[in-house]
Parts: sequence; structure tokens; C-alpha cells
Amino acid sequence: MSSEENDLLLYAYNPSRVLPILFAILVSLLGLAHIYQAFIRYKWFRFGLMMLWASSVWITGLICRALSAYSPDNINLYICQYVMILAGPVLYAASEYFILGRLLAYVPYHTPIQPSRVLSTFLFFSAAVEGVTAAGAATVATNTDDTMRMRTGLNLVKAGLLLQAVVELGFLTLVALVEYRCRRTKHFPTNVKVPVYVLYITSIMMLVRCIFRAVEGFQQAECTPENPHCSTVDRYEWMLWVFEVANITVFVIALVIFHPGRYLPHNTRVFLDYFDGKTERLGPGFAKATHRGFLATVVDPFGFASAVREKGERVDRFWEREQPTVNTQKDGDV
Repeated sequence: MSSEENDLLLYAYNPSRVLPILFAILVSLLGLAHIYQAFIRYKWFRFGLMMLWASSVWITGLICRALSAYSPDNINLYICQYVMILAGPVLYAASEYFILGRLLAYVPYHTPIQPSRVLSTFLFFSAAVEGVTAAGAATVATNTDDTMRMRTGLNLVKAGLLLQAVVELGFLTLVALVEYRCRRTKHFPTNVKVPVYVLYITSIMMLVRCIFRAVEGFQQAECTPENPHCSTVDRYEWMLWVFEVANITVFVIALVIFHPGRYLPHNTRVFLDYFDGKTERLGPGFAKATHRGFLATVVDPFGFASAVREKGERVDRFWEREQPTVNTQKDGDV
């Protein structure tokens, strides 16, 4: 690598010009597949918007990466690709929360949290992760010659990644709890089993990505302006493409192949019969079954306050009463 190609020491290698273009095309095609599945075939509108947002951010990062590979001394392109590629997976992770919320609404008698609050609760933490990570990434990318500010940025990135790892572990715990409760009642049909297993796989992929980025951050913290690429992760480009880009691309592919709309209804009022574990029924929805107000469910989605005051949250166990059976719902997202 010549000095002209690396005047600002933005890269420790000659960045690939082909891979970002190939992955940008692949992720674009996957995005189109998600648009078709979410908006036309399965009517999972909000899930589709979430995947579209994440894909747009990530494709932008890959395009900036391709442009940066042709202009490796362009600081603005470097910042764009660094921040966008780092931020994309955090948004993809939000799609998992949507799936879990729908899954819990489908088996409301097994949920430890109000299903409609899964998305808002985990999105709150994701927003914190996104803000901290993006701020840290921008600080790192713009201060490669300032040791103190660069380390501040790296600390923010590490904090964001560790927070995301904690969120993913909490998420995995909820998924495992749902599986345990389903197996305990011996009602674990395919349309529940597949989403559960997919969530296990995608969450593990996110954890792998978090570990990779955390290792990168901790190693970079030991670098100096004289030797800004002292970390192993920073010196070998293949690690980025394997543990971040390819890993998260497989995540997106998994959600195309095993789209949640294939297994779960988009109407949150549809639930699986409590007694036979097979029949789909139409109830009032969990939101109307709880006696807590909207704000209370947002602030305390698990109902801890009710558990302390009233020895358990009062919930209308509508699934134990006769409810009408339903066929595949044709209406939009509910």
C-alpha cells in the first residue's frame, strides 16, 4: 500500500472495491423481497417498514464503503461507511422485537410482558444503543489523530455494543421462556416453533457481531496516533466482511426464507387455542385484557408494580372462554 493511497491512515489495507458492491446488490435484492413479502403477500406492514429502514441505512453504508475504496483518503466517505455499517445491524435487531411481540400475542397465556410493549420496550433500549454507538463511531472516525477524543469515541462504541449484547441476552431469555412454557403445556406447534428457533439464530448472529465489534473497540483503545491500526481486527479486512457484513446478511436472508408472516398472523387479536394448541381464535387482544392504563404499560411493561401491590397483575383470561375460530386474516396490520 503506497503512502499516496493511505495519506490519512484511514485504512490499514487496500479496501476491497468489489465486495461492498456485491453486498449492496445482494442486500438490495433482499430488501425488495422483504417489500414484496411484508406489503403484498403477508401484510406485515410495520415489520416491512422496519426492515426497509434498516436495509436503507446498511445499503447506504455499503455504497459509501465502495466509494471510499476508490477514494481511501476521503474522510467524509470514510465516516459515512463507518457509521452506517455500524448502525445498520442495530436497526435490523429491532425486527426481532417485532416478531417476538407478535409471537407473544399469538400465545398470550405464556407471555411475561404485554405483547404490544415488547417493541416499544426493546426499541427504547435500541435507540439508546443506536445513539451511543453512532456518537462514538462519529467521534472515532473524525479524530484518528487525537488520542483522547478517539478513546472517548471508542469508549462510547464499546458501551453501546455491550449494551446491545445485554439487550440481546435479555431478548434470548424471553424467547427461551416462551419455548419452556410451550413445551411444559405440550403445545409447541410448527407455527410457534419455527419463529422461536429463527429468533434464537438471529439473536446469536447479533451477539457474534457485538463480540466482534467489542473486541475491535477494546483493541483500538490501546492504539496511538503514531500507530492507529494496532488492533488485529483493524488490520485484516476479511474479519469485517465475515463477522459483520456476511453475518448480518445471513440474518436478513433467514428472515426472507423464514418470514414471520408464514407462521404468525398479522392480526394481534388472533391467538392459538389455549386447550388444543392448534385452533386459531379471534379474541379482544391482550391490550384490552389488562386493567392497566397505556402509560403504565409503557413505563412498566412487565407489571412489576402490580405484582408488588396486588400480588400479580389482573388480566382478563379471555383465552379460557369460548372465542370464535378464524381463518387466515385478510385485513391489514392490526
